[in-house]
Amino acid sequence: MDNLGHDGEIEVFHEERAVTGYLEDYDLDYQLAVVKITSSLDVQTIPLNPAMRFLPNCGVVAVRRDISGKLMATSGKLTLDSCVTEDSELLMFSTCKLSEAWEGGPLVDFLGYFVGMNLLWGPLFLPMSIIMERLDHFKTSQQRNFFLARVKNFEMMRVGERLTDDISCPKGEYTVVPSTKVHAEVTDAPYKYQFARFEALCYPTPSKCRMILVNSCEAPFGDLFPGGVWRRLHKSGSAYRISHSVVSLASFKVSFTGRTKMFACSGFFIDWDDSHSKSASTILTSASLVRSPDGENELADDFTIEVLLPEGERREGTLIHYNLHYNVALVSVKNFRAEYPANLKHEWVNESKLVAVGRRFDSGDLMASRGKLVGWSGPLQCRMLQYSTCKITKAGIGGPVVDYKGRFVGMNFYDPKMGTPFLFCDDIVAILESFNKKGTRAEVDNFRINGDDSIGLNWWPVPRPYLRHPEDPVHDYMDEHEREILDSGCKYKYQGGVVHICK
Repeated sequence: MDNLGHDGEIEVFHEERAVTGYLEDYDLDYQLAVVKITSSLDVQTIPLNPAMRFLPNCGVVAVRRDISGKLMATSGKLTLDSCVTEDSELLMFSTCKLSEAWEGGPLVDFLGYFVGMNLLWGPLFLPMSIIMERLDHFKTSQQRNFFLARVKNFEMMRVGERLTDDISCPKGEYTVVPSTKVHAEVTDAPYKYQFARFEALCYPTPSKCRMILVNSCEAPFGDLFPGGVWRRLHKSGSAYRISHSVVSLASFKVSFTGRTKMFACSGFFIDWDDSHSKSASTILTSASLVRSPDGENELADDFTIEVLLPEGERREGTLIHYNLHYNVALVSVKNFRAEYPANLKHEWVNESKLVAVGRRFDSGDLMASRGKLVGWSGPLQCRMLQYSTCKITKAGIGGPVVDYKGRFVGMNFYDPKMGTPFLFCDDIVAILESFNKKGTRAEVDNFRINGDDSIGLNWWPVPRPYLRHPEDPVHDYMDEHEREILDSGCKYKYQGGVVHICK
């Protein structure tokens, strides 16, 4: 453990599954370590009951699992150390015959109650009372550190609020205000440590002046449920179904310091049959969730996915299929049955009025933006994209676009300049059918939707977060000429990422 420190990865084996873990805390004096795993396992935990008392001559069983997954046990009984009095339980031995391989395994009584942890020193074991005391110490230390970090964050950052009379922040942007009080009290802490939340979200670290964070994955858009356009959806009876199908997802890199968010976006449950659907529900979302954060057109390495469900519960998600060319991914959630998955194969009547829907990962807010179907084309390479005038933020990427009756029309992507590009439902069905034919999770390099004669993979750039000074103008990605066209009130069209006056 001395050599491992906090930098090494630990492989945890349970039955036939291996997951990655990292050292969260330890106490060398007691040979005690806490390992945090990065994926969930279907296991039952051993309760630690401080009211349990174990007497000398009590029968016990030492348990271990070898690297092959085989479970082994050996029995014995508890005996007192001859150097202590009979009312002591801290220095009892077990008569179980153990080797080094048994170290760290549990010692339980014949009813399965936890007695302690086996140690290398022969018959001596670490009793439950000491283990609970050290775990309480770890927990208290972590809670204290977490609380202090949150205090710093709340003093320095507010989301979407007006902080002073002379500074207003556009809705959804982060305003960062360094606190002189914090700096005075925490003189030994590096400045960037106070902005740990920005680093954990892969956002640029602010300088020592008031700054505004733009293009975050948490910025809201449109109307929050159940107001605004949601009232129109309520009349058609579709608002409830949509609210119970749209989720938010985030991908994370995991290290000994914690999780680092790569990306966050929306998604929605779909009615799709494959081998995973018997015990899990399937989410359709954007492959931007799992792309390499280095900007390469490839899948990221060593990531985990967390899904924020409609009722607020967070679950582990598993990537089961993806297509980088069309920026589509499927994520499954085990042991969850979606109540209202979207029907992808309905007969859609061409409705011009549309609604783009998304959910924020940090707050769980459900959002919707109204617009209409237009014959635009934007800067993204994919030739199969449609456009709506619905305005969303990055939080809406991967969310559904529906008509006013709640029928699924397509999946949203992002264009910061004008409206919202989306992939039409019929094209998505064709992509999903290609997954069934391929039969694996791998990228379907050669698959093309009918009518798409592109050769290389499409690129799907997403604006990176950046910091701006409050006095700097808000960047809307339009040049002066384009802004004049929009402000003139003339009819215009959006072709190839450029605004043109309609003649």
